[in-house]
Amino acid sequence: MQESIELKSPETGRVANAIANTLPPKSAPDWKPQPCGLSRQELRRIVKKMLG
Repeated sequence: MQESIELKSPETGRVANAIANTLPPKSAPDWKPQPCGLSRQELRRIVKKMLG
């Protein structure tokens, strides 16, 4: 079921435009993450050290 959003006032339109402008850009469909060479345990230690 799809719901449509009706923009009834100029203010609502500005809010909708602001939300649309703050979304992060989508990555390319062929993008793949690259390994960093660290184990999960090493990454956890780094994060734990950063958070204190």
